[in-house]
Amino acid sequence: MGKKLLSIVLVVCLILSSMAGCAKTTEQPAAEPVVENSAAMKDGTYTSTVNGMHGPLTLELKVSNNAISEAKVTSHMETPGVGDIAVSQIPDAIVEKQSLAVDTVSGVTISSRAILSAAEDCLTQAGADIAALKVAGEKPAPSNIEETADVIIVGGGGAGLSAAVAATNNGASVILIEKTGFLGGNSIVAGGIYNAPDSELQDYAEEKRSESLETLITSAVSETPINDEHKALMETVKKEYEEYLKTDKTLFDSPNWFALQTWNGGDKIANLSLVKILTASALDGLKWLESMGAEFSPIITHGGGSLYPRTHSSTMPNGTAYIKAFTDDLEGKDNYKQIMNCTGKSLITEGDKVIGVVAEGSDGSKYTFKANKGVILATGGFAGNVELRQEYCEGEKWPDLGPNVPTSNMPGVTGDGIFMARDAGAELIDMDQIQLLPYCNPQTGATYDIVMGKGSSLFINKEGERFVREDGRRDEMSKAIIAQTDGIMYMLQSADSIPDPKTQKALGGQLLSYYLDTNYAGYVSGDTLEELAEKLNVPAETLKKTVEDYNNYVDSGKADPFGRVSYSGKLENGPYYAYPRKPAVHHTMGGVRINENTNVLRADGTVIEGLYCAGEITGGIHGGNRLGGNAIVDFVVFGRIAGTAASK
Repeated sequence: MGKKLLSIVLVVCLILSSMAGCAKTTEQPAAEPVVENSAAMKDGTYTSTVNGMHGPLTLELKVSNNAISEAKVTSHMETPGVGDIAVSQIPDAIVEKQSLAVDTVSGVTISSRAILSAAEDCLTQAGADIAALKVAGEKPAPSNIEETADVIIVGGGGAGLSAAVAATNNGASVILIEKTGFLGGNSIVAGGIYNAPDSELQDYAEEKRSESLETLITSAVSETPINDEHKALMETVKKEYEEYLKTDKTLFDSPNWFALQTWNGGDKIANLSLVKILTASALDGLKWLESMGAEFSPIITHGGGSLYPRTHSSTMPNGTAYIKAFTDDLEGKDNYKQIMNCTGKSLITEGDKVIGVVAEGSDGSKYTFKANKGVILATGGFAGNVELRQEYCEGEKWPDLGPNVPTSNMPGVTGDGIFMARDAGAELIDMDQIQLLPYCNPQTGATYDIVMGKGSSLFINKEGERFVREDGRRDEMSKAIIAQTDGIMYMLQSADSIPDPKTQKALGGQLLSYYLDTNYAGYVSGDTLEELAEKLNVPAETLKKTVEDYNNYVDSGKADPFGRVSYSGKLENGPYYAYPRKPAVHHTMGGVRINENTNVLRADGTVIEGLYCAGEITGGIHGGNRLGGNAIVDFVVFGRIAGTAASK
């Protein structure tokens, strides 16, 4: 690994390690130090490289005077904001306890065990008594703990942290509990893209005014409306578009067009009132994030599955910028406390009102949290829970959602809060709606290793042919990929969009050159299409014709046979790059029914007093298909609303 890459990895690790230790954090009690090592260890510096979650991980361990004086991970490919929590915590715990009997970080088990395995190898080299170092000390007995705050938040992902910032800024005292050992949940491994109409940047978008793009607008405003609210929104967008045509602006957009496209893209299933709140508040939410230090690229792009060029991209890997913005704001606040490794179990009610939460620590301790003002559930969806997704979501659209279908979700996202709310009387809606993401690692379901250059990419099957619109809906792309040979595709790019693989980063911050050098996840390159085709084992002449035909569509402006409307350039200069992808279960659009204020509703439409929900735990916002780039908008906008409402 090059020095530049190593420095980037370590800097990200140092920045993100603070996320697990934000203001007034309470961890579960640690075990007592173990017995002393019975074998004398040789002084020296030892290294070991093992396989981590996503690739090689190297640990350096120093022994001095028969003690472990230092341990640190010097290189790794673990997920930013998740695996690097273990990278920062486990080595320090080994040194502090002088032991290998160190608890893994909950939710980051594979990375934790990889570090411990590397440490064991280093200590074996040093001549240590490994058996003695693995003896665990006696753990403290579980206890019963009662705490009170104005607002209790269950879930430390994007929505929960957004709510915590809003509530504490409103003067409320907040206790946030998180079931894993890190903050961020699925939000921290998200693609990091954020949709918002932005007039200041509109003229600097990658894509400009084009007939193919504008057919999206003219078609949407020409539909037969299904109700009065739909009709009114269509008429508003039509008027805005007609005014735009009188200007020299290069790209049309507005919160109303964003709302109409979001609702249409979700098959008109969602609550249109909630959709309009989402889109009307998106830009203000972006400015709010920037006020907390989040930074975005100044160029608007067309994010995957977003259906339109209104995407803002974070300058940090994946979703880490959002979580860091929230945790930085919460750091040091006297009215904020978080408790890690603490799982919400049930809601406490008094009559028809929710007044608290019963929870359990990883050590068996029982917690009773009382809320003076409100409880916010922000525990995410259930795409990582195989049994639930099969129970609710298998059907004609997705006949197989079983264990052989990977997921992009973190292991802690299992739908807990949805059923806590249901047991308190909440109505669950749209529970059959689930999304598969088409761009995932075939083995792991990960998205952090997606490489997207600033230009066009093509989806190619094993026959060397295109088979679907690359800028379309995520569900349609996923279904088309599943229908291909072996259920996979290759994402194909060229030097036109990736000038230098030594500077082009994946979503997780890793360099494309590293993936190519190690053949990570099947990444390959070729100076010519013939060379690339040989490495992919696809027909070279077919691949060449596929790319030539696509380039002709770009030049001529003729209708693409697959319906593609977004073009960022041709693929005509080598080297060419390709890597395999397949769909993975990504997002659940169903969940708890809420109103515009994030109050939880019963089936009869009445409010459950004291209970609020935000983020993927809710239903009614995305309908039958979530647009790419809308999930982060969701947790920012509705998390902020929930925190403000619950704190009053």
